[in-house]
This record gives sequence, structure tokens and C-alpha cells, in this order.
Amino acid sequence: MGDGFIGRGFTVRNTAGPQNHQAVALRSGSDLSVFYQCGFEGYQDTLYAHSNRQFYRECDIYGTIDFIFGNAAVVFQNCNIYARNPPNKANTVTAQGRSDPNQNTGISIQNCRVMAASDLKQATGPVKTYLGRQWQQYSRTVFLKIFLDSIVDPAGWMPWS
Repeated sequence: MGDGFIGRGFTVRNTAGPQNHQAVALRSGSDLSVFYQCGFEGYQDTLYAHSNRQFYRECDIYGTIDFIFGNAAVVFQNCNIYARNPPNKANTVTAQGRSDPNQNTGISIQNCRVMAASDLKQATGPVKTYLGRQWQQYSRTVFLKIFLDSIVDPAGWMPWS
């Protein structure tokens, strides 16, 4: 929560496992926070970009369902985003939570790679991976200059049920 937090070269791992539903590895509400060359490992809801302005560069992020989520004004640059083998056979990378059309929040993912983690590469049976789904009415997520592995479903986005 401390404004201006800078994190460099560490990994946060949530070991709850894929069967234990929501298990946040990192929750950040720090304004003007920066994470550089960090790792965030979990399954559902790995990285909670809760609020304020955040920046992530050259980080590795692992998860299954809505694993990058929240309502911050957040930028990810040059990151590796790894979808893991989910218990329900569907991954969603993002779930942005903008609930008011006047909020200046959103997720911007630039020059990153969306790929299968080793456990997903070895999975048996089909697993669908989507770029994200709308968590709130005015959700805003942008992918720019991204490498998308063949695991990403051509539909791109999964509807919120």
C-alpha cells in the first residue's frame, strides 16, 4: 500500500494450488508502484492490481483464471505471461474491474508474450485460453504488440457469465 513502492528481482508464489480457487499471490494498491524483473506465480487471481497507478516491466506472471485483475491504471511491458493448466479447462488472462465510465483505469499490456506454462503444454485434453473477460460493466483492457502462443483461443475474449 506504500506509495512509490519499487520491487526488483523477487518472486511471489502462492502455493494453494489449482483446486483452491481464488488465491492471490500479490495485491498492490500502491500509487506509482514499479515492479522490475519480478515473478508472480499462482493459479486463480494471481496478481491483483487493486488500485492507483502501477507499472510492471520484464516480469513473469503465471496463472489460470483472471490471473491479472483489478481496477488500477496498470501497464505491463516486456513481460512473459504464462497460462497454466486449469482445473476447469479454461483460462482467462485478465479481468479488469472498471465500474464507472469516468474512471481513468485499465490494463495495458505492451510488447509481452502470452504462452503456455510447462504444465499446460503437457495437459491432456483441450484447454481454452482467452485474453480476458469483462469483470465490471466498463472494463478496459488493451493488448498492444503482443506475441500470442497458439494456446490463445481465436475468439480472444470470454463473455462474463
